Amino acid sequence: MPIITSQRAAFLALVLAQMHAPYRWGAKGQRVAADGPRLFDCSGLVTWAFHQVGGKDWRATHNTDRLWAECASVASVADLQPGDLVLYGKAGNPDHVMVHVGAGVVVGASGGGSKTLTLEDAAAAGAKVKAFTRVVYRPDVLGFRRLPFVS
Repeated sequence: MPIITSQRAAFLALVLAQMHAPYRWGAKGQRVAADGPRLFDCSGLVTWAFHQVGGKDWRATHNTDRLWAECASVASVADLQPGDLVLYGKAGNPDHVMVHVGAGVVVGASGGGSKTLTLEDAAAAGAKVKAFTRVVYRPDVLGFRRLPFVS
């Protein structure tokens, strides 16, 4: 049975509230204009949402490598709780992160890359915060991590 803390639940709600927000390489939740959408890359969505719910402010310091290295390991997909991280990449070199929301569904900023720098780039690539119905929507699942939720 998953343990859903209030901080974990708020994190999940905030991640889900960003559905369809545009992807931009290096973005950590900033807006292009005061009334415009927030922009995210994959680790930016995780670190922004974690900070917004009272977690450490890792926006400037934690990309996928640091999340992989510093968050607690989760043994297997069967042990995932909503709010846990799924990292993708090759042999200890993560290059993408998504948030597990339950029932095998992952959500995150996806479809872009280092050349996705404008709203036009994101639109052309279909790069945005989106959901996939399988943890293994990419074949290179590296492993799973748990953020240090405290409440």
